[in-house]
Amino acid sequence: MTTQPDMLQIALQGFHTARVRYYKQLDGGHPEEQLIVPTIEVIYWACVLDEQLEKRDPTYTQSMDYGREVMQGARFSRNRATHELLMLIKRTAGLQVPVRVPLRLEEIVWLSVDPPQGEERTQRWYYVRHLADKPVRHTIDTIAAWFAEVQNRPHSPLRAGLQPSEASAP
Repeated sequence: MTTQPDMLQIALQGFHTARVRYYKQLDGGHPEEQLIVPTIEVIYWACVLDEQLEKRDPTYTQSMDYGREVMQGARFSRNRATHELLMLIKRTAGLQVPVRVPLRLEEIVWLSVDPPQGEERTQRWYYVRHLADKPVRHTIDTIAAWFAEVQNRPHSPLRAGLQPSEASAP
């Protein structure tokens, strides 16, 4: 008899692995045409986690913390990439803090979109509010911090992946 792997943990690992790939390509100076692949991969895994946590964790579903709002914007970008096959990012001139090494004189940012007309609290609304025209790396880091916060919350479905010594930490 084989045991079913914990797919939530595999998705979390997929997110972190894609994040590493994104930063390797970003630091390598790759153009946005190449960075779109790891960008969408990171967002895909983040949305998989977000959707599964919504199904499994009432505390997560009810949360409207900043990280959860960013995830709603991330869902908008994932849906656009999936259903419209659009370019979601662009290169802009100038430095953004925090500065990364190697130093780049440009930043990869999310494309802007028209704000929703009269609608609030939609995925598009969160995208405009938290992602549009902002550095992709900031979004990815915010999502990583959000999942770390969720993982450290008692009774979180993501806690299953913590080692025994980590699980007892506050």
